[in-house]
Amino acid sequence: MFSTVRTGLATCTGPLGDSYTRERLMVQSAICYREAGHSERAVGLFGEHLATDVFAPRDRAFFTAQYSGALVAAGEPDEAATAALGSLALAAGARFGQALSELHRTADDLTPYAKRPAVREFRQRLDELAVA
Repeated sequence: MFSTVRTGLATCTGPLGDSYTRERLMVQSAICYREAGHSERAVGLFGEHLATDVFAPRDRAFFTAQYSGALVAAGEPDEAATAALGSLALAAGARFGQALSELHRTADDLTPYAKRPAVREFRQRLDELAVA
């Protein structure tokens, strides 16, 4: 049996590492559920685990962008646009590339809902960032 090492190294019975938390595992699982077509399960996991304050801004922006995509797939375009705007607020200034790529994917997925106010606002702000 392996023992827990105080440096945060992975062990069989201990933590996976200081920065690898249960919340990170669960949002990564949510991404897998989203990609596997189980958007409702993904939305539930994202909603539960993104509510914590354990993520750095870059990670929060990326995971929230993924959450917005899961919301679109679950048939919640207004909630998706709202989440995407939150992610964009984090990602825009620092130009977090992974989050911005996911937000472009979400914008594409929101195309059928382009006339909805929240969706229109999100897509407009994302377009403005591309021009700047």
